[in-house]
Amino acid sequence: MTSLILLMEKIKSIETREELYLEIPKGGIGAEIGVCKGINSMPLYFISKPSKMYLVDIWTEICPNGADWPRMGDPFLWYDDHKGLVEKIFSEEIKDGSVELRKEYGSDFLNHLEDDSLDWVYLDSDHRYNCIAIEINLAIQKVKKGGLIMGHDYSTVPQTWGSSIIRAVNERIQNNDVKMEAITLETWPSYLLRVL
Repeated sequence: MTSLILLMEKIKSIETREELYLEIPKGGIGAEIGVCKGINSMPLYFISKPSKMYLVDIWTEICPNGADWPRMGDPFLWYDDHKGLVEKIFSEEIKDGSVELRKEYGSDFLNHLEDDSLDWVYLDSDHRYNCIAIEINLAIQKVKKGGLIMGHDYSTVPQTWGSSIIRAVNERIQNNDVKMEAITLETWPSYLLRVL
């Protein structure tokens, strides 16, 4: 049994998603899908130091499918048009071209990118299975081999998205499209996948 454990590649445990971002090679081209107010975008940008980063969100005042998901007391999960706020946060980076805001669904954004055009992507938009599965499948095509697919909320939440994120991620691992390299130790963990 000990020899089997030694042969297995271990998945890193990383304290926070901000520390996870230290795994991203500097100077790459990346995207965050599901930006909301830009709370995560700031450390993601300033830690990864990309040459270009796309910030993608639908930035709408109501959930487009009419669903009223419980927000578990977290005002950051409210739908609203926060694009103006994110534009203010990244005004200098938008001017110099290192940040580009895209008001569209993550799947539409990814679908229109050229294959192998991203070095990394961070997924944190619609957590329903069909949506996250499509985004991960598209990300595998758009992120270069050896690049990173990361995302938030790698956990089960029965009252909202159930097991959808874990299921969508694990299916791609089982299909040998990606391998899991790290998971954060937070209440709402992030994951890091390497594209094979």
